[in-house]
Amino acid sequence: MKNILYFEGAGMDYETNENSDVENYRIRTAFVNNEGTPFYIELSNVYRRNDKNKTISEWGLHVDQLFEIVDGEEKNDEITRCWKKIVQSSYTKGDITNWINANLNCSFETIQVLNMFYGYRVHGEKEQYNLINNHIVDHGQAEKRKLAYNKVDIEYRTLLNEKHTKISLLEMDESSITIRCYACVKALGDIPRIKRIEIV
Repeated sequence: MKNILYFEGAGMDYETNENSDVENYRIRTAFVNNEGTPFYIELSNVYRRNDKNKTISEWGLHVDQLFEIVDGEEKNDEITRCWKKIVQSSYTKGDITNWINANLNCSFETIQVLNMFYGYRVHGEKEQYNLINNHIVDHGQAEKRKLAYNKVDIEYRTLLNEKHTKISLLEMDESSITIRCYACVKALGDIPRIKRIEIV
């Protein structure tokens, strides 16, 4: 079984391209390294420029936040890092994995960004952090939720005669998802604003 570091997608999704396979512009997670030390890290892509300040890539690696978690809260001192050196790495799964392994004493084989259907949120209540190590990553459950969501999304767009989505994910449990429609009252008519959909 692969040793994968899972991230929450905190930015906008994008399709894998020739420059980056991360699929989200901003990602974050909280995890434990090989020594049992918990860390919070947030990453994004950044423009890489040459000595003449000319852009040579839009896919440099940027470490937005990085700190050790102590007693469930962030340690005051952020870990010292050189952004000029980090930006030479690319915003790709491979480079991100290599950078984390080399700098935070880890041995991950790759990273993966989880979509909203996995239910992982790194920020907990009262400024606490949810370690990904304590989260059950269930690919089958997430896929069922995604299929149910996409189905009801098409249903609502058809009923509302809308080209783009008019729903958002409100909550999930083991057997269902609940969506909320944000169309105006007039457009909704008899269509329910909040709907619970069982997943099978």
